[in-house]
Amino acid sequence: MAGSAFKKQAEVIAYDQGVPSLRVAVYPGPFDLHSDSQLRENAVKVVVPQVIEALTKPLPESASAQASLKEQKVRETVFTGTIDEVNRYFSDYQWSDGMAMIPPTVERVEEFLKYTGYAPHGEIAVLPLANLRATPWNIAVNAVMAGARPEYMPIMIAAVQAIGDPAFRLAVTGGSTHSFNTFFWVNGPVARQLGIESGQGLIAAHANQAIGRTMSLIERNIAGFRAKETQMGTFGKLQSWVLAEDEEALKKIGWQPDHVARGFDKDVNTVSAASSTFMGQNTIPSTSDPKILMQLLAYGVTYNEAFASGMINSPRTLLITPTTADVLAKGGYTKKTLIDDLVEMARKPTYEWTFSKVYGSYGRVFGSFERELQRELNDPRAAKGKLPPWYPRAPGWEDIKTTPSIARDGLRILVCGDPSRNKAQVLAGGRGRSVKEVKLPARWDELMERAGYRPLKEFVIN
Repeated sequence: MAGSAFKKQAEVIAYDQGVPSLRVAVYPGPFDLHSDSQLRENAVKVVVPQVIEALTKPLPESASAQASLKEQKVRETVFTGTIDEVNRYFSDYQWSDGMAMIPPTVERVEEFLKYTGYAPHGEIAVLPLANLRATPWNIAVNAVMAGARPEYMPIMIAAVQAIGDPAFRLAVTGGSTHSFNTFFWVNGPVARQLGIESGQGLIAAHANQAIGRTMSLIERNIAGFRAKETQMGTFGKLQSWVLAEDEEALKKIGWQPDHVARGFDKDVNTVSAASSTFMGQNTIPSTSDPKILMQLLAYGVTYNEAFASGMINSPRTLLITPTTADVLAKGGYTKKTLIDDLVEMARKPTYEWTFSKVYGSYGRVFGSFERELQRELNDPRAAKGKLPPWYPRAPGWEDIKTTPSIARDGLRILVCGDPSRNKAQVLAGGRGRSVKEVKLPARWDELMERAGYRPLKEFVIN
C-alpha cells in the first residue's frame, strides 16, 4: 500500500528487487493530514477494494512497463549526432540532469581510466535502488558528462564506494521525500594537489562542482534515482556538493583532521559521505569568549536539524571557519572536548520536542500528544536543571525538563570556509555516513606531472 505519488516508485523498486509485477494499492492523498474518520473511510472505500482485486485477479503476462536500465543492451556507442542532438537525446532518456553536458565518447572515457588502477569493468560497488554495478567505466562516463577532469577519477571512485557502503543507507536517503542531499568531504594531501577547495567559495569551486555533479549523475544513472519515479524529494533534490577540510588551518590551531579521528593516518587520502536536508543556515559568532561561542554553536546545532525537532538525534555536520575554530582552540577546546560540550548543551524543553515530534513528523506513529509527552518526561535522558542559556530564567525554570538534541556520536566538526569570516553552519540529515580511502594508481606522480601538477609529496603537511 502506498500514497498516490508513490505507486510508480513502488513498482520500479520492486522491479529492481526482482519482483516485476508488484500489485500496489493506492491510498488517496497524504494520510498524515487526514482525520481519523477520513482515514477509516478511505481505507474501507478506496484501499480495501484495491487489495481484494490485487489478491484475486491474475498477474499480467508481462513484467512492469517500466523501462529499466537493466533491459538496455550495453553498447560502446548509443547515439551519434551533433552536440545539440546528443544533449537532447541524453535529456530525453533522463541520462542527464537537463543542463548541458559533454558527450561521453569512448576516447574521453578511456582518458579517465588512465587515472585508476582498477579494471575498467571491475565492480566498485552495487548501488541501490537499481542495484546496478558501478564500474570505473560507467563512473567515467558520468564524469565526462559532468565536465570533470580525468585526474579526479580516484576521488570519484572512493565517493562511489562510500555511498555504496550499506552504512551510508543510500536506499533510505537517496529517494526520500525529505529531499536529502548527498555531500562529500575530502581529507589528505591529494585534496590540495587537485585543488579541491577548503576555503572561501568552497562548494562552488570548479573541482568541487564537477565532482559533485558527477556524483549526482551517478545517483541518477547507476543508483537509479529519477524524479517522480524513485527520487521523491518533496521540494526536489539539490546537486551533491563537495568540500575539503582546511588541514593547514587545523595544524596551526592543533586540531585533528576528521579522517584522523576515524583512524586514518594524516597523510592518507579519504572521501567521506553524509546527507543533509539543506545546505544549512549561517550562525555568525560575534564573541571572543570561547564558552559563549560554544553555547551559540549549541544553539545552532539544536535548531538546525533534519525535521525541525521531529527527528531528535539526527546527525549533524558542523562547519566552522578557521578563525572561529581558532577562538575555540585558544580557549582550550579540541574537537573532542567541543563535541562533548555541544552534546551536553544542545537540549530542548521536553514539551517542545514532544509537540514537534507528534504534530510535525511521525505523529500517526506516536499516538496522542499527552501519552507521548508522559513517555518522554519519563525518559532517563530528560532532566531538570539543564535548561540551555538561551532560554530566560523565569521563576520555576529549574523544574523544566529538557531532552538532548543530538547523540554523542552524531556530531562531526569540519574546519573549512572563508578564513576571514566568523561563520559556522550546521548540516543535518539522515543517519548514514561512510568514509573510504582514496586509492591512487601506481603511476600517479607520472600522470600528474604530465597533467601539469606538482608532486603529491609537496602537499603533505609535516
